Amino acid sequence: MNKFINLLLITFFSAITLIAQDFEVSPVKLYFTADPGSAQIKTVTIKNHNNSTQSFFLNLGDYIINSQGNIEYGPVGSNKRSIGDWITINPTFFDLRPNESQIVSISMQPPVDEVGSRWGIIYVRAATERMSFEADKTLAAGAVMLPRIVIDVYQTPPGNIGQISVKIDQLREIESNDDQKRKFTALVTNNSEIIVTGKVYLIASNMETGHETIYPYVNVDIFPKNTQRVNFEISNKLPPGYYALAAILDYGSFNALEGVQLVIESK
Repeated sequence: MNKFINLLLITFFSAITLIAQDFEVSPVKLYFTADPGSAQIKTVTIKNHNNSTQSFFLNLGDYIINSQGNIEYGPVGSNKRSIGDWITINPTFFDLRPNESQIVSISMQPPVDEVGSRWGIIYVRAATERMSFEADKTLAAGAVMLPRIVIDVYQTPPGNIGQISVKIDQLREIESNDDQKRKFTALVTNNSEIIVTGKVYLIASNMETGHETIYPYVNVDIFPKNTQRVNFEISNKLPPGYYALAAILDYGSFNALEGVQLVIESK
């Protein structure tokens, strides 16, 4: 099985660009690898596609990942692993004429004693001007907020590459509402202080013939000291017999594979 590089532990710019109606943001994922006590700078480009001048605002937010892998958003500082105190945005407010672009500098500066991963988000919002008597009283200066784009920001010091501890266990079958498919679930737990990205493969091995069926892998991002549930589906049409069903976690070329196994019967 091929290994892959843990993308959260190397420096690169995501090539993804998002467009929300009349403006564009690129990239929308920033991966920082600043050493404690040092600074690292990346940039984001915002382009106005509207046919009139727009004002743009950038501000920080936070989120957590629950056990189901879903994001729960909150204000900056609401997550104990927030990057809110480490990050500087310049500029945070500007106007753009039609088809004009602005490069925004994002600086990350972790303190000298911080070696774990942290994360957060940057909201990019556009505003349009309205007459004062039309404006929502909750908004200042008659500005009405338009749809926003979220930039994900991650920080993991490069010295933590060898300090990863992840396990996968509790593989079991769960109820399926589809007669053509069987469903299974497993838990992936990250005991490290850093974010770990991996792939989970499901392999069914016929215990009599040794024939293996490898199913499409599932991508997982497991946050520090967190457990995430991974779900799988397989065909209900396996040839009759007993199978060793294995869930294999691959989380980087520097680490051994982790796995858990379950014996199932196909009738």
